Amino acid sequence: MPEWLRSLLKIVGIFFSFLVVAGVSAYVTILVLVPRENIPVPEVVGRQLKEAVFILSKSELSVRVVGKRFSANVPEDVVISQIPPPGTRVRKGRTIELVVSGGARLLAVPSLVGMKVREAKLYLSQIGVKVLNITHVYSRLPQDEVIAQDPPAGSEIRRDEGVNLLVSSGPRVLKLMVPDLRGKKVEDAVNFIKKIPLSISMIKEQVSPEKEGIVISQSPLPGSMVDENTGIELTISTTLRKSTSSVTRQKWVLVSVQIPVGFEQEKVTVVINDKEGKKILDYGIHPAGEKLWISCEVIGKGEVMVYVGDKLVKFEKVEVNE
Repeated sequence: MPEWLRSLLKIVGIFFSFLVVAGVSAYVTILVLVPRENIPVPEVVGRQLKEAVFILSKSELSVRVVGKRFSANVPEDVVISQIPPPGTRVRKGRTIELVVSGGARLLAVPSLVGMKVREAKLYLSQIGVKVLNITHVYSRLPQDEVIAQDPPAGSEIRRDEGVNLLVSSGPRVLKLMVPDLRGKKVEDAVNFIKKIPLSISMIKEQVSPEKEGIVISQSPLPGSMVDENTGIELTISTTLRKSTSSVTRQKWVLVSVQIPVGFEQEKVTVVINDKEGKKILDYGIHPAGEKLWISCEVIGKGEVMVYVGDKLVKFEKVEVNE
């Protein structure tokens, strides 16, 4: 490098170094000799923390929360005290120290029973209470409904203690194995089903060499696993009956009867009018509220009438092709 260029670079470097030193010196001199503008500290005691931060920042003051103090009288996150106190004149940029309320140390537990579990969790989070454990059990109440809580409503707890919830999983669906009803008389099959949580949904007839009124098939099949109260369809045997002029068929009719709710037992009587005349069947005395399933054999066209006491409660016409 030529000697003259090296000398020029040295002179430029010395010049810029002088400028930097002069600039720093001038800045320090201004800080020392020219004081910042003093402003009064606004009062933020009694205001929400967010509002206090906004007010102080407008005055070009910074904020630091130095503590929380529990208070039964001051809501959570409301400013309890400030340093420096309101009205003190400070320089812009000064940090104002705040103490805010942590709310009440003890909190009354709200009633959560009957709420959906999501609603209960949201409500507790809004008041600063934790959900410790959620236990699910089967019940008759709707799914996800809170059915119990610990501690109970009205109890006083610390916020860090939390609440345990017992939540409904809805009713348990009972699974049953379908019994084998084939080969049974229809009356015996109906009486058997009445003793378990299943029902007879339909009785169909099929001409068969079997004795009349015998279950020859069923749906669902024996051994099937079904929900409780599932209806079972029965197919029973029937034969053709010959008269001098025609062939008469028989039909089995399944009739349901609800005994009225009350304090007294009631007598149930079934009257059948068909091709063979009038038949009166006594089904005995039954308690109030009981539901009966009555199977009736009707020959040809006929009528089935069911009486509870002296009152006619069911009337069915039966049409059979002859």
